[in-house]
Amino acid sequence: MKNAYLCFLSLCVALSFGAPASEASSKRDSAVVDVVRDWGPNVVNIGTEKVVLLRQQPSWRGYGHEYDAVFQNFFGPQMVSPVKVKSIGSGVILDSTGLIVTNAHVVNMANKVYVTLSDGVSVEGTIIVVDQPDDLALVKINPPHPMKDMKMIDAKDVLVGETVIAIGNPLGLENSVSAGVVSGKKRIFGNPQQGVIMNDLLQTDAAINAGNSGGALLNLDGELVGVNLAVAQNAVNIGFAVPSDKIKALVEQYHVRQQEKQPPVVGISIR
Repeated sequence: MKNAYLCFLSLCVALSFGAPASEASSKRDSAVVDVVRDWGPNVVNIGTEKVVLLRQQPSWRGYGHEYDAVFQNFFGPQMVSPVKVKSIGSGVILDSTGLIVTNAHVVNMANKVYVTLSDGVSVEGTIIVVDQPDDLALVKINPPHPMKDMKMIDAKDVLVGETVIAIGNPLGLENSVSAGVVSGKKRIFGNPQQGVIMNDLLQTDAAINAGNSGGALLNLDGELVGVNLAVAQNAVNIGFAVPSDKIKALVEQYHVRQQEKQPPVVGISIR
């Protein structure tokens, strides 16, 4: 009887205090960590290479004869002064076929596009859609291994104040993570000189730096809220993202026009 009572008492103590600390889940394993773990691999580094003719640059008009003299002295009179310019940005894998969304300015006038996956594998990509008005572009790769389809939320369901996570390659630092909130919706991006450049943008205070362009802005459900675009000049923690609705519309339009073999619409170049 005594042994039975001791067993009952031990059971009560165990139920009262729960599982040992070693078995309890850590508070560090948060929703943000889950999203980064699950969807970080869908964010890629996009490197581009473009050939620029220096004589076509505005500064050549004032100093071109001096540049010509230097190039002729070192390379001969036939030198036409082409320069290979490399740049980096980010992109998001949208589906298992290797379709990637990024910003149009990331791949603008690129002769070659290289996509580096989160595991370090690098493959060449092909630009298939450029949408200049919304600063979006679609790039296609042949997937070297299976890829997950990205979930996208409807822009109307995005909540001002909800937590969002920006993943990208700022300053070439692959798959860097920052977190913040949605600060506003339907924002206008522009300047006094050029007026309104883009509208219906999302505003976020998640840190966005050079190289983040084209990277993912995700919510805590792992859904793509938008593609990171730019930060406001002379401001702190005011960044903008192109909402997912514009991405979905561009992808749908591309598939429809490809199936029907229609020409591209004004402002959109489909290759």
